[in-house]
Amino acid sequence: MTGRGIWRTTDDSTWRASGPGGRDWQPAWSWGNVRPSPGRLGPHQPVPAWVTGLVSYSDDRTGRPRVLVTSYAGTRVVLDLADGRLIGAPDDRPYASVSVTTRIAGERMIVSAGGTGHLQVSDLASGRLRWRRWCGEARALATVALDGRPVAVLAGGASQLQVWTLTAERGERLATVRTDGGRIAALAATEWDDDGLVALGGTTGQITLWRLAVDGAGARVERLGECRFEEPRLVSALRFATWQGRSVLLGAAGRLARVWAVPGGPPLGPSFAGHLDTVNSVEVGRLDGRPVIWSSDAVTVRGWLPETGRQLGEAYHHPYEAALTSMTVVEIADRSTLVCGDTAGRVWTWEPERPYPLRRGAAATTSEPDVPPSGVGPVRLATVEFAGRPVVLAGLPDRAVRGLDPVDGSTVDVPVDGLWDVPLLVPGDRPVLAQTGPDGIAVWDPATGERLGTALSCPDGVLGPDGPLGPLASTLLDGAWMLLLTAGERLFRIDVATGTVVGPLVGHSGPIHAVVSTELAGVPVLLTAAGDDTVVLWDPRANRSLGVVLSGHGGAAYAVTAATVDGRALVYGAGRSGVVRGVDVTDLLEAERVATTRVGPEPGGPPVRTGVPEPVVVLTATGPVRALAVVRSGQDSWLVAADGRTLLWCPVTDEFLPRWTTDLDDVVDDLVALPQVLVAATGEGLVGYRPGAPHGPAAG
Repeated sequence: MTGRGIWRTTDDSTWRASGPGGRDWQPAWSWGNVRPSPGRLGPHQPVPAWVTGLVSYSDDRTGRPRVLVTSYAGTRVVLDLADGRLIGAPDDRPYASVSVTTRIAGERMIVSAGGTGHLQVSDLASGRLRWRRWCGEARALATVALDGRPVAVLAGGASQLQVWTLTAERGERLATVRTDGGRIAALAATEWDDDGLVALGGTTGQITLWRLAVDGAGARVERLGECRFEEPRLVSALRFATWQGRSVLLGAAGRLARVWAVPGGPPLGPSFAGHLDTVNSVEVGRLDGRPVIWSSDAVTVRGWLPETGRQLGEAYHHPYEAALTSMTVVEIADRSTLVCGDTAGRVWTWEPERPYPLRRGAAATTSEPDVPPSGVGPVRLATVEFAGRPVVLAGLPDRAVRGLDPVDGSTVDVPVDGLWDVPLLVPGDRPVLAQTGPDGIAVWDPATGERLGTALSCPDGVLGPDGPLGPLASTLLDGAWMLLLTAGERLFRIDVATGTVVGPLVGHSGPIHAVVSTELAGVPVLLTAAGDDTVVLWDPRANRSLGVVLSGHGGAAYAVTAATVDGRALVYGAGRSGVVRGVDVTDLLEAERVATTRVGPEPGGPPVRTGVPEPVVVLTATGPVRALAVVRSGQDSWLVAADGRTLLWCPVTDEFLPRWTTDLDDVVDDLVALPQVLVAATGEGLVGYRPGAPHGPAAG
């Protein structure tokens, strides 16, 4: 199941191109006033935890933008930013804490160092280790080409600077230079005339600039000058860049960021003091088409001008508990794109115009009142088969029901003969149309328009003046239509043909927010998500709970979905916290099947119940999740979660596929999946998504 081992990587030769498998889900049609945006890649999970460094570069062969990701554990992964491919792990042993890319003998390679005391060079393409040499502890590393010779400059925190020459076969230490600036916290290097220019940041806000020259006798270092911040803070970031056609040094110390002309020139302006936490990255980019300096701390990314030190526009806030740790800026399809890494191992690519998951403006909050979804309020979706073809049914807030072709969004007439008022759509694996009145609930088959049974009397607390008070669903169990109704934490099952009421079924201590009826591995099941923070699996034949299969949704579970993928019965749940968890219940269902079909007592005592496996965190949304679905495309399956106005697409079957994100202009109410199609409903209309599909308006 997705969520375990997703940082494993593959190379170009094993990558399946986009096609029938469908890894680029795009809006194919829309109905109503909704305006979907094209999908984009991300979030990526290239490493298991804590991104410590992002180094962007262009691939020599293809020119595609890529980034080298280094994690706290030393794992390094190459990520293709154009299509989300994980190209490879150059070296997954925990040696490197700092890594850069440089060209050695005409080939781009990775130079890395770490707390274990080794400097090493690895092939970027294959990950093969070329050589490793002892260098002592290294916390900062940069490379520069001097007279065509690649040179590494590194520091381990003391006041010593090491200079190494690099070849593909071996590295040699040219010099160890003691500086007079105390402990070195950060460094950067660049070419300057025929020599190198090195910037060293200390612990008191001081940055010293040094000329680096290499000749046959070794390396020579000459101090040129210094730069300072207004406050005596540890220098946390240094980078040479080009600003408005001139060479500059970008730096950060504490909550301040600043830009200086180089070599040894004055600052371009005052320090930017808009951050509320320690700045970890400073980069040059664009905002609204104009050059800008980007800087990031643990929770925000801000754009500003170095000449004035003033922020441009509002800050971009990161909504997760996992803090931002690093940032870089790249060009993707001629668009300035920011790439951020966090402590959860995620890498986000985003543009200021579409900043998800970051939010522009005031800091976001994930808190939300625990309001149970009404059975008649938001848009509800279901699928039914008309004359051998699938049709999407949409139950709208005004109680109207629309039928749409899932392929192109064209209108399909829904048979409603005999209905004396607008119907209510009851979703489920066999949906029905219903009407409520003084005598209870009357039910129709939406595929035929035929009335199913007589009016059904409902238990107390199920119906209100406007219809059902809680979520409801319908199913066909052993050939009999069943209606599933809720009242608070109580679940009822009504036989549509006979009117027999079973319940209340006990399994929750909080109000039920979602009911799902489906088959898993050929076994009919019910699933409920409730305000007691749990998802419960039910055996509808035995009218009993099989136990809690998911919990820990931040106080309330709002959404649940399930699917059989590659023969495994998978259940996913989400709620107030936005954390989406998944669990494999195949063995649990098999144990129940064996127990219920066994004839006579089990030799040696009663059967032993199979426990539920440990759930897996699949993804985390920025706020509460109220809709989930699993959609299949070719040989791949995708879990889709509604994060407010954004859909998050996470591969279930193929861990090498990139994740996907699509935006809408209104909050998503519900999702329904068919093969090769996912339909999302908002208060403004519906959108149909297909793999690689061009967007167009619905026909009809």
